[in-house]
Amino acid sequence: MWNRAFVIIIFDAISCESCKAFFRRNAPKGLDYFKCPYEEKCKMDVSNRRFCKKCRLRKCFEIGMRKEYILTEEEKLRKRQRIEENRKIREIEKQKMQSGDVSTTQNRLRMLEQDELSMISEVIGAYRQSLEISVESSYSRNNPSVIDLVNIAELSVRRVIDMAKKIKSFKALSQSDQISLLKGGSIELLIIRSVINFDRDKQQFLDPFDKDSNAMTTEQLKLGEGTLFDDHMKFVKSLAVDLRADETVLIILLVISLFSPDRPNVIDKSYVWREQDKYALLLQHYLESKFPYHLAHIMYPKLLMKLVEIRNLNEEHSQVLLKVNPEGIQPLMKEVLDLNLPKTNNK
Repeated sequence: MWNRAFVIIIFDAISCESCKAFFRRNAPKGLDYFKCPYEEKCKMDVSNRRFCKKCRLRKCFEIGMRKEYILTEEEKLRKRQRIEENRKIREIEKQKMQSGDVSTTQNRLRMLEQDELSMISEVIGAYRQSLEISVESSYSRNNPSVIDLVNIAELSVRRVIDMAKKIKSFKALSQSDQISLLKGGSIELLIIRSVINFDRDKQQFLDPFDKDSNAMTTEQLKLGEGTLFDDHMKFVKSLAVDLRADETVLIILLVISLFSPDRPNVIDKSYVWREQDKYALLLQHYLESKFPYHLAHIMYPKLLMKLVEIRNLNEEHSQVLLKVNPEGIQPLMKEVLDLNLPKTNNK
């Protein structure tokens, strides 16, 4: 369908510039807008793709292109402004380096603005206050099944919900969009949260102030789903150890993931996108306040790429959950994870 000389990643799929333009123009209209004169059996390749818009658009969807990634005019403007801001920053740094002040430029730290400090204070406060939520649990930690692990995670889910509802910009959303963001991002939010409460010395997961009996060790977790556990731990260590992500970085990442406009059923995508963009910029500036400029700009894209990796890990968790019989799952977890339909394979 595409010319291999010009293959690129477009709207979350491998495609070409020609299909990029076609998809941007036609995807918002939907398949039903078009008609196929050949019973919708057209073969799509470079030579004949121009003859049937419906089959070409269907092919775009089949290879994974997503219309949610098409930016609105407002989003395009915001993106251009961000690119221009970064260009100006690079130009200023280049001028300073050319003037001979290399050492100062390389090692200076950004001073955060007052509104940025307030944003950080708000999300950290929301996270720490959420730790006051408690739920009595009697589920086995010594030899946990997948169902046990899902039910044990209920406390973390309640704390994620409580944290989100303490963030002003999240509360400004409609209730339906709040639910869509929490449900759509539940697994990813729990994964990031697990990085925050992982104790490397004790090799266990436990929130501050929780009883030791609530701790889940890595050995206990491995009994639930070994292969998935290995991938999960690689992700945890890559953030906590390799990228030296502190609590503030992880909490900001948590909020960036929370404000994902491509979650199913989100209505006000533009608002959610703006909030995500705002916290992504906050993460960049926070890193620049803690690390020399050149190091911060290496860490920043690597941290954002973790949000891409976590999508794959989310899919692995979802595949495991598809095998679970929901009868033994607590109501909240059924609702958040969409486990209300009966499954054929019990565990």
